[in-house]
Amino acid sequence: MIEPPGNSLESAQGERVVEPGSDLAAGLRALLERIAEELDFNDAKGTAPYRLGMHDGLRFAEDAVADLLRRHGHEAVATERQVDA
Repeated sequence: MIEPPGNSLESAQGERVVEPGSDLAAGLRALLERIAEELDFNDAKGTAPYRLGMHDGLRFAEDAVADLLRRHGHEAVATERQVDA
């Protein structure tokens, strides 16, 4: 069973989606990891049209953040998923 990655409004998360890291690249890597967790959680819920729309939006965000990091010389990977085919 896949658990939800978390609620950014919860006080336990400091009302943040991710920790900002020591610099912008670290914060973006953390955001990229969180997006991947959200994609995994979304995929576990099935492939209804709403879920596929959510998946497309999350994939766009994942690809954009990974591309931004790579263009500035940082390693970043957007994971391929079965539902992407």
